[in-house]
Amino acid sequence: MEWVDRMNQAMDYLEAHLSEEVDPERISRIMACPYSVFQRAFAPITGLQLSEYLRRRRLSCAAYDLQSAGMRVLDVAVKYGYDSADAFAAAFKRMHGVTPQDARKPDASLKFYARLTFTFRITGVGEMNYRVLEKEAFDVLGVRRTTPQGGGTWAVVKSDGSMEKLSGIGGHPCDLGLCFGFDGEGNNDYMCGIEYGGEDIPGFDRYRCPAVTWLVFPAKGTISGGVLGETWKRIYGEFMPQSEYRQLDLPTMENYLSWDEASDACHVEIFIPVQK
Repeated sequence: MEWVDRMNQAMDYLEAHLSEEVDPERISRIMACPYSVFQRAFAPITGLQLSEYLRRRRLSCAAYDLQSAGMRVLDVAVKYGYDSADAFAAAFKRMHGVTPQDARKPDASLKFYARLTFTFRITGVGEMNYRVLEKEAFDVLGVRRTTPQGGGTWAVVKSDGSMEKLSGIGGHPCDLGLCFGFDGEGNNDYMCGIEYGGEDIPGFDRYRCPAVTWLVFPAKGTISGGVLGETWKRIYGEFMPQSEYRQLDLPTMENYLSWDEASDACHVEIFIPVQK
């Protein structure tokens, strides 16, 4: 129950500070883990990025302020962190389908997203396979980009020839994906590459993973069935809250052993850097 209580305390803090910037240190203290770890775990558990959740809650509250509190559009925009009334109006219309001015009308149709609340539920009926791996430091050579979608960097390497070049360098398919975290807008800092011990190669990024303990979880099944996303969800929703391990503020890693869209089958290993 401690994990559930901490998540609800974090939601209490976010709700009380919707009109302010999130204080990462405050969230870290509440959750007893680095803010980046909380941020990465949020999406697999809830189904949406933390930044998107905050955007929906702020715009839900903004609609109330416009309708019931009688606030000026500019004042509401400033309250919820928008640089201008125009930027606020564009975001407001994307979510609600109407302008802030039209939201004041008695018959305006608006959207509302409620505050998230976490409750205890029975889990663990299905087994989870994992192994503990002690791995020495190693280098990854590849392409690192920050993109709006989690798979954005994969789209880059597949379209610009980088995947074929990396496969030729490594002598095997480009199989590693490293997630460094998300920025305030929910953009994913992600690297696609190969384990590599050679010299630097122009045009490619390099990252050195330190010697660390990894928890390795297999995700094997159908792509259309969402086995990869479901495994991530169970890691953060079931395993980590009850385990003796704490995730470190290092990139997580996916090792794509196979990914065949034609046969709708995949086998991916998820690596979580941890300490007891």
